[in-house]
Amino acid sequence: MAQAVIIAGGKGTRLRPLTYGCPKPMLPLIDRPFLQWLVERCVAVGVTDILVNVHYQAGQVREFLADGRQFGAQIRYIEEVTPLDTAGALTLAKPYFTGEPLLVFNADILTDLDLQALLTFHQTHGNAVTLTLTRVEDITPYGLVELDRENCVLAFREKPTPDQAATYLAQGINTINAGTYVLQPHLFDLYPGGEPLSFERVFFPEVLERGYKMMGFVWEGYWLDVGTPQKFYQAQLDILQGKVKFNWRAQLLKPGVWLGINTNISDQARLYPPCYIGDNCYVGEKAVIAAGTIVGANSWLNSSVTAGVYPPGTLVL
Repeated sequence: MAQAVIIAGGKGTRLRPLTYGCPKPMLPLIDRPFLQWLVERCVAVGVTDILVNVHYQAGQVREFLADGRQFGAQIRYIEEVTPLDTAGALTLAKPYFTGEPLLVFNADILTDLDLQALLTFHQTHGNAVTLTLTRVEDITPYGLVELDRENCVLAFREKPTPDQAATYLAQGINTINAGTYVLQPHLFDLYPGGEPLSFERVFFPEVLERGYKMMGFVWEGYWLDVGTPQKFYQAQLDILQGKVKFNWRAQLLKPGVWLGINTNISDQARLYPPCYIGDNCYVGEKAVIAAGTIVGANSWLNSSVTAGVYPPGTLVL
């Protein structure tokens, strides 16, 4: 099948101050850490051998995921003593490689990408590298990947100026790196372990220059980079509104209103969709829960709550 590699060692600087006390992939996605959601996605398609790159606040990740058995997986860790850029951790992971394709994830992308279809595409075409690509309305913040008519990668383009963007769009160059890859592990034999390596600036361009087969798998479904507070919140709302598939454990009280296990809601409480109230919560008769509210477990609410994400143990009198 494949081995998964999750790149989860970054400091999440764009999400500060949320990430001062919590590594980015451990931030909650509705009712679970983002990293758990990603592991569950892998297991759902039979990818159970998972390597997790850690660095920043690595102990929190290790403590939560442990050896992965609770999720039906085998999880091992690649820890960077010093940051090695986006691909350097994979050179440290070489002793764990089995020869199967590597399914590599950036741990800040929410998507409904069909992982089974991606792996099948990679294997059917005999690719050395398959890049998942997506299209966005504004291409100026992103580097672009140019494809031919067969979806083979021709070139990588730097972030364009507005004028360059107009030219690229007129030429049909409008796909960006979507942060999920399938790679043949032998490619990392070309690089020494423990040295910085960038996927975008070094690895992908050099693999292409060496003549290895590299194709783009263009995903037209849901895709969101959750690396800023605004996008992180948008991700929660998109799940509540059904824009992206989510393996709910909560119960649907009414359209758009989700309740966790053992949560007590007063008949007089007013809850406006979309919203989510976590496990073991109490929502009293004076509570007014605004649309766009996500409340963590073990919370007590008996007043008006404005839209936002509230951690476990929230108390609103």
